[in-house]
Amino acid sequence: MADTRAIVSTVLYCLWWPTSKIIYAIQTILSPFWTILQFVFLPLTYLLHAVLSIILFPFRHHILDRIETIYIWLGIAGLIGCMSGAAIFLIFKVLTSALNIDGAAESKARAEGRTIIEYRAARREKEEASAEISLGPAVVRLAGPRRRGLTSQAIMEEESEF
Repeated sequence: MADTRAIVSTVLYCLWWPTSKIIYAIQTILSPFWTILQFVFLPLTYLLHAVLSIILFPFRHHILDRIETIYIWLGIAGLIGCMSGAAIFLIFKVLTSALNIDGAAESKARAEGRTIIEYRAARREKEEASAEISLGPAVVRLAGPRRRGLTSQAIMEEESEF
């Protein structure tokens, strides 16, 4: 058995010796280029070391061990909040479909009423009718610059039947 080990180690040494000499020669030839590359990339190396030290700061000082309890508590609270929100959403959808309550139908019904244009046209007709009845001079409105914003919008008023 000892002869087998000696033979295997001798064969491996004979194979490795030329390989190691070739690698050493390549290393010797390329060492000046490697030194120049290290010098050129030195600012980038320092920047990467700084960024890495900032990123790994919590792991070196065991800060994460101190806030682990809060992290677990907030994670579970977030999961409970997401699950309860999803449950409320699903219950709302089931109830609105079961009771046939649709918010879009209400907005369509509301939109079928009088529009602002119709309201203004009716009001203009009433003013013209009242102006024809009165004997005073007619008021002519001249087109002028209109103000933009909330002050230029009409306030819709309900007409009473009384």
